[in-house]
Amino acid sequence: MTMSSSTPFTSGGGGDAPIQLIHSSRGTNIYRHGNVGYKVLMCPEEDCQLPPAATAAAPVSEEQILKLVREQTISRYLPHGCNKRRVVDVKGFKGNPSLHFEWVEGDSLKHWMDEQQLQEDVKGGGGTQHGGTQDIMEQRLRVAMSITKTLDEFHYGGVACNFLSLDHIILQWTGNDIDGRYCSASLINLSRAVVFAELSEKDAKEAIRKDLNELGLILGALFSGERDVSSDVERHLSDDVLSDFDEANNDDECDHQPSKRGKQRTLGDGLPTYLSSMISAMVGDDTAEVSELYDNASDVLKDLQVAAKNPGLCLIPVAKERDRASLVMSNMFYGRRNEVALLTRSLQTVAVLGKPNVAVISGCGGAGKTALVNQIKKPLEDINGRFIQVKFDLNTQPDTVLFSALDSFIVEISDDEEGLELKQRIKDSLGSEISVVANSMPNIAKLIDKSSSRFATTAEVSTIHQHEQMKCALCKFIGSIATRKNPIVLFLDDLHWADKTSLDVIQRITVSPDISHCFFLSCYRDNDFALAKPVESMLDGIQSQDVPIIKVPLGRLEIDYTHEFISETLCLPPNLKSMKQLANAVHHKTGGLILYIKNFMYELCEEGLLCFNFSRRWQFDLDQIRQKDISDDVVEYLKHRMAKLAKSRYLLGLRVASCLGSSFSVNTFQRAVHMKGVNLDDFVQFVEGNGFIQRVNQSTMHWAHDAVQQAAYKTISSSKVESLHLLIGGRLLVRTPKEDIDECVFDIVEQMNKGFNLIKTPEQKFDGAQLNLHAGQKAMSSLSFHSAAKYFVCGIKILGDEFWGDNYDLTLSLHQKALEALFAIGDCESMDTIAANILANAKCFEDEVNAHLYQMRHLSSIGQSNEVIRKCKDLLRRLGEPLPTEICKNVIIEEFVATKAKLKAFTDEDLLTLPDMTDKNKLATMLFLSYTVNAAILCQPFLIPLLTFRGMNLTLDHGVSSLSASCIATYGCWLVNQQISDFQEGFRIGQVATKLMNRRGGENKPRVFSSVYGLINVWRQPFQACLDKLLEGYELGMRQGDIDNAFGSLAMYGHMTTCCGSPLQEIVENYRLYCKNAIMFKESVFAHSLVGHLQVVLSLTGSSEDAYQTYFKITKKDSEHICIQNSFESDGESYKNHFRLIPFRNKLVLFLMDGPDEEIKEWYKLGEKVDRTSTQILFPRRIFGFFIDGMIGLSFARKYTDEREMWEEVGNSMISKFQRWRESSEWNFANKLYLLLAERYFLQGDQENAFEHYDKAIKSACDHRFFHEEGLANVAAAKCCLHFGRTKEALEYYNKAKDCYTKWDATALVRIIDERCCNLKSNV
Repeated sequence: MTMSSSTPFTSGGGGDAPIQLIHSSRGTNIYRHGNVGYKVLMCPEEDCQLPPAATAAAPVSEEQILKLVREQTISRYLPHGCNKRRVVDVKGFKGNPSLHFEWVEGDSLKHWMDEQQLQEDVKGGGGTQHGGTQDIMEQRLRVAMSITKTLDEFHYGGVACNFLSLDHIILQWTGNDIDGRYCSASLINLSRAVVFAELSEKDAKEAIRKDLNELGLILGALFSGERDVSSDVERHLSDDVLSDFDEANNDDECDHQPSKRGKQRTLGDGLPTYLSSMISAMVGDDTAEVSELYDNASDVLKDLQVAAKNPGLCLIPVAKERDRASLVMSNMFYGRRNEVALLTRSLQTVAVLGKPNVAVISGCGGAGKTALVNQIKKPLEDINGRFIQVKFDLNTQPDTVLFSALDSFIVEISDDEEGLELKQRIKDSLGSEISVVANSMPNIAKLIDKSSSRFATTAEVSTIHQHEQMKCALCKFIGSIATRKNPIVLFLDDLHWADKTSLDVIQRITVSPDISHCFFLSCYRDNDFALAKPVESMLDGIQSQDVPIIKVPLGRLEIDYTHEFISETLCLPPNLKSMKQLANAVHHKTGGLILYIKNFMYELCEEGLLCFNFSRRWQFDLDQIRQKDISDDVVEYLKHRMAKLAKSRYLLGLRVASCLGSSFSVNTFQRAVHMKGVNLDDFVQFVEGNGFIQRVNQSTMHWAHDAVQQAAYKTISSSKVESLHLLIGGRLLVRTPKEDIDECVFDIVEQMNKGFNLIKTPEQKFDGAQLNLHAGQKAMSSLSFHSAAKYFVCGIKILGDEFWGDNYDLTLSLHQKALEALFAIGDCESMDTIAANILANAKCFEDEVNAHLYQMRHLSSIGQSNEVIRKCKDLLRRLGEPLPTEICKNVIIEEFVATKAKLKAFTDEDLLTLPDMTDKNKLATMLFLSYTVNAAILCQPFLIPLLTFRGMNLTLDHGVSSLSASCIATYGCWLVNQQISDFQEGFRIGQVATKLMNRRGGENKPRVFSSVYGLINVWRQPFQACLDKLLEGYELGMRQGDIDNAFGSLAMYGHMTTCCGSPLQEIVENYRLYCKNAIMFKESVFAHSLVGHLQVVLSLTGSSEDAYQTYFKITKKDSEHICIQNSFESDGESYKNHFRLIPFRNKLVLFLMDGPDEEIKEWYKLGEKVDRTSTQILFPRRIFGFFIDGMIGLSFARKYTDEREMWEEVGNSMISKFQRWRESSEWNFANKLYLLLAERYFLQGDQENAFEHYDKAIKSACDHRFFHEEGLANVAAAKCCLHFGRTKEALEYYNKAKDCYTKWDATALVRIIDERCCNLKSNV
């Protein structure tokens, strides 16, 4: 074959453009004339160098002409968009038969490869040998895809090329950027192409197989860059095999191809595993089965596209592949696209709207829950978010995990401007509560000087309140770090290992109103009922507080993603038949659990069923893999896999590591284990190589998954579990330096306690109990109450009952501490057992006090207030403070007179400088009196004054205790009650209580606030002045963990807002938050009080919302019916306080909104019944209730003449009260008195005095900012005007009332007035 540079001549058919002879071979010339090409058949004897015009026509066989026609037919048969030789027609060319076709611009593949090799040689790279550099391979990959794409288009069009060559593949490049240019390939040799429709199914498949075989040869040559013409590739892709121009005379040239095995060996050797596998599956060899080969070009193209998308994995140089010939699992994430999208959208919602979201991912172990969560790290990073992972596990103290994660977060805060701003925000948010979490989160203490005032309040907080205080502090901490600028993802991993206390804390955090811009993500196993039940109960609790939860159940991985994982792990093309067969077998065996899949693959390697062939690729025994018998449960499977290592010297190390937790320090592991002849590096290499454990850094190791840890733990014989734990604990104790014992005490005790049944000698028991006491006290100081309780109780079990005699002090200490910890976590059943044990063995009453105290706390928590009082009476009798058997009014007055007389001897300064109470019995008496007061408020309020007088006397006689300020404040409340009404002395005592609290500290500070600012100061100061102080009491109680008294102060604040006429919309906003908090803290009494008040406010604003339905899932009507019905039952203590408020609320709303008189009368009578059983203390709502009662009485006296005397008496009695009260506070009571007097004058028909007092009431209410009462006075005046026929003046009063109610946000009342005015105007 010869090639001419060009031989120009002209032809009438081609215009002025010269005709060039492009190629000449025996019997065939190729000419180009502009954009047209001519394939001309020549007589073999003709001079191929002469232009056709100079030669005579030569005879050409009919068979040759038919081949040209065939080529034309094939071209037209293929779809128009196919990259092919586009034949125009077959006709004569200067007397010879020729094929006219559109000329395709570009370089042949062979020419392009030659040019590429020359460029690489000039650069000195020589990089084409064995596949070349990755950049070169990626460029060749684009060429390979274009060739394969065109062949696939041919097959899709129903045509097989039946002949591929380097010369007849034309490459066209578009685009300017060399690396980004697009390549297309045209197949221009159609001379041997066949149409599938003309073939049998078997022959069609053979034609495709032949195309794929030759495509493999082409791609092998392309990727290897082989140019040596003596090689198998070049020789069989040259003139003898591939020449289009010998087609007419060489029908048997393809018979000279070398063996397939030789081609595979030559083409595959030295290429990346991925490409070598592809070429092998195209070309095949003598041993290859049809099932292992590609059967269509489409799959080849897809696999090339996978390589293009992931060149770093698929085009790894051979040297690097051999370095990683041991199985290295892909760390990519597979599948779960819908789940990822759902979590990402939820994250965006949190970031934009600020409202926290809660998402829960459930599934069996190994389903990929944690891996799914990790997918939102990138989108979180894109919005400057922060990711905090809290990982629970089987062998770690669950109540320390959250603190540890947050403490680690503090360490990661940078010292740049943003980091400093965050640190300041944490300090400002926590304030003095930094000291609450300082022991649990040591790094937080670095944010502030320990000598500052922020640490000053710790000693003032009783242990019983620390747990609640800790929860509040955590909410504030998370609220301070989660902002719009930096949203937070708090990931609670493996929540099924969390304890009840941790779940309670998590529930509190997730529903906390203090937190915004936080996405709470949690994972747990749902296939283990025992593990899942506590988590699901917590989720129900969250949802019950109207916090929506996004539930994301994870099933098994879809089979397509198992294919993808195995393909990427083994660097095998995903559409390779053998790869699909392996993936199907693995998926069937493992059920699609990614953890199971990984470990199964490791096992296949261990057994030789999957191995790496260094010359080519991973190979496997598919039949043996299919026959393997394995467990359905991933933990059991892993256990058996590890059991196979029984002869291995590493198995003991795995067992010891499984006892240490999901993460453990290298030092701890080395102290705990003793493996003869094994060094740590060998062990780490072994466990990492098998995917069991990862070494995070030089000091820490981490289990790959909690299921792997479980499996390792299960390899320990059940009969040897306790002894192994005890052995580990003993080794840690002996091998840990004394100065490090405190730091490692949890690790030591955790191990020893799991084998405590094997501790036999008294000395060992004593040492074990001492260690548990130490560990428990350390846990308590870190607010880890659940762990502390576990340590104390285990210490008690180690000692046994016999140690009460031999080691009384140690035994008592463990019992006393256990009481505190157990009560804090709500395990009252265990606490009662411990308390009973103390009471049975205590040597003196002093040692019994705590047991009695916690028993009463338990009784209070379950609503047994009468039982608390009975028990307190008995204890007070034992302490020398017996209460009278029969308590009547005379007894109370007698004790009051005695207390008042004693108090006269003390000035304010005397009271403030009383010495501290030191007598332990008297201190205990104060405690029991305080608890009796708490219980009496709920069921026996008549006891409160007597108990208060006893507390006052103890303080005056024996000094100040932590409860004295609260006791003095309660005494002040008694002085201002209805019977005594000594407002001046009450105010003085209230001031003393406040000063004493500020000077000496003490417990029950929120109670002092609610007593002084809610019940005492209102008789001397404006109602409005008390609001902020009551809120301060609420916030103080929340900070100190004194939740009961905090909400007591908040309830008082709610009553006060009614008296002040605060804007109703503002109240609605605040009360929604308060109601949610009360329910969250399980403060049932206060929750009902707050929801009831919210319902009043909603009614006045015109809302149709039923607050009871919103918060309690029961209607207002049904709730009130249940409450009233049960309040008269003997065991209905919890209903009585709700019941007392119901009449007040209903008669208030009905009266203001002109409701039916009969209903108002009914609620009034019920309210009278309530008052007869109530304490004489004047709560703000009772003051306002008396005012409304007076208005109702005088109004009904006018309406119902037959009942006038009764109702007028009601009005007059209320006037008498307010006349007396006005003397104490003009500000709070003058306008109310004026309005009641006006109503009485109206009743008496005295217009002049009536309107004079209406106007006084209006002016006084306006001056003192009681807008709601100003509106009420205007409405009352308007009704009076209408009664006397003064319609115009009535309209003026109504308009003023409307303005007042508008300021008050009482939309419902505004509508009523509008309707009245409209009717009046129409009548006029």
